[in-house]
Amino acid sequence: MAHLSLWIQAFAGLGLFLFGMLYLESQIKASAGRAFKTWVHKTTSTTFKSLITGLSATALFQSSSIVSLMALSLIGAQLINLESAIAMMFGSNIGTTVTAWIIGLVGFKMDIKLIAYVFIGIGGLGGIMVEDGSRWKSHFGGLVGFGLIFLGLEGMKDSFSTVSESFDITDYRPVNLYWYALIGFGITALIQSSSASIAIIQSALFVQLISIEAAAAFVIGANVGTTVTVILGSLGGTPDKKRTALAHLFFNISTGVVALLALQPLVWLALHIMPTADSVIQIALFHTIFNAVGILIWFPFIAILAQWLQRFFKKEPLRVTKYIHNVPVDIPDVALDALRKEVMRLGKKVEEFALLAVNVPPPKVLEEDIAVKKLLDLYDENLDLSYSKLYRKIRRLEGKIFRYIMQLSLNNTKAGFVKNLNTIAQQTTNLATAAKSIKDMLHDIDKLYDAQSSEEQAFLRNLRYQIINSVKAFEKTRRGEDEPMEAIEDAYKQIADSNKNNMALIHDIVINHAIHSEMTTIAVNDLHLSKSFTKSLRNVLRLHTELPLRNKDDLVSESIEEKEHKSGSNTA
Repeated sequence: MAHLSLWIQAFAGLGLFLFGMLYLESQIKASAGRAFKTWVHKTTSTTFKSLITGLSATALFQSSSIVSLMALSLIGAQLINLESAIAMMFGSNIGTTVTAWIIGLVGFKMDIKLIAYVFIGIGGLGGIMVEDGSRWKSHFGGLVGFGLIFLGLEGMKDSFSTVSESFDITDYRPVNLYWYALIGFGITALIQSSSASIAIIQSALFVQLISIEAAAAFVIGANVGTTVTVILGSLGGTPDKKRTALAHLFFNISTGVVALLALQPLVWLALHIMPTADSVIQIALFHTIFNAVGILIWFPFIAILAQWLQRFFKKEPLRVTKYIHNVPVDIPDVALDALRKEVMRLGKKVEEFALLAVNVPPPKVLEEDIAVKKLLDLYDENLDLSYSKLYRKIRRLEGKIFRYIMQLSLNNTKAGFVKNLNTIAQQTTNLATAAKSIKDMLHDIDKLYDAQSSEEQAFLRNLRYQIINSVKAFEKTRRGEDEPMEAIEDAYKQIADSNKNNMALIHDIVINHAIHSEMTTIAVNDLHLSKSFTKSLRNVLRLHTELPLRNKDDLVSESIEEKEHKSGSNTA
């Protein structure tokens, strides 16, 4: 019965440790999400910088899993390339050893229960006193997380110490050291934290329940066990997300195999580098050494590995969205970037839909930039397209975006974030209105194409001119070629002139009794709808000016990506 009580204490200690780790991760993400994302943008230009970023971020977040999953999110949102993501993963393997060092240097050197209580007390009281949404609330939450980690560690240490006094481990030890590696893998895969499983083995090692060789084998297995978290995080993602997870699997398995084969020499090296240190520190050093060996083996071949991985997962799943389905909403700032890119993608879909509605091939406007009057002369035939299918695709994309916005708004209540989210929601609403305006014109445009009178044909030409011109103005801003406000005013000036022409043409249609009276209603209705279309695009550009200036770079980047993708497709 006494042993049962001690195992319950150990189990509770593990629960506190795990909860503390997860809580600390969530609070650091909440308090430093934008800083982390900005840091990533600046530090992933080379594979070496990406490696250091993965190492440093893992040391900060105290979890290789959270950094690995964030790397998957970043590559899913196309914010970093495959080589940078792989290098970040490799760096996170070194960074995760920091937790073992902290535990070895602090957790077993003193009675940390009092320190844990101080952290929890300060963090808990501070969190209650500050306002919801304040960054300080997350800072205080981080203190609580640290306190819970050390409190859980103290519980595990105490229970193992008591067990060691009356428990003969020799009756239960596996005869082969490789069994410890398998146990380490299983526990890590189960609890989804190598830091927690290594803390368990350090606690057992501290009270000499196992040998350092057995602990070393356990640590190797735990290191491989982290791949389960990453593989789960890549399921259903883009091919690059799956390739990154596969690279992480190759790295950890190959490093683990090398470390197991060279177990005795590596343990000997750790013991001789720090001969007078405690065994819990020596095992932390061993953890660092064999991960460093893995980096030395793999780092020079990251580019080759990334190229080889391109063979896998070539078939892109059919999805409505391109960016947001790759990024979970619990990484808010990365999610916001993915959302912006998705809305700009929606904008391009609306542009293409509008141009096809007036029977002009989109590339001629969006890429070749041919003069509007020349386009009207070149393409004067009514195209036979399934416009309803095109519109349904736009509606589905709008729905996915609005759902993602709602999920983000439920998880994030900070004023600045909510303001940006509301602005993006308004942009999406305006794009939806623009698409709806075009859809409502389709039947009327068909009738105008069948019309014979010069007045009706002139009205149709002017209507098409207005829509094409509005799209061109919107596209120039989307590409970053014009300042938003300049594009708005220029487009609206031309639209005002076009409306005057349309009103004059409507007058000509009204007074021509040879034209059916229904055509007057069609002309007035289409004049209103075309104005609504242009006004909606104008509102999107106006809202664009309310977002941070960095967004313009996002638009230009998105345009460059589209060109590169098209170039790659043509080459293929």
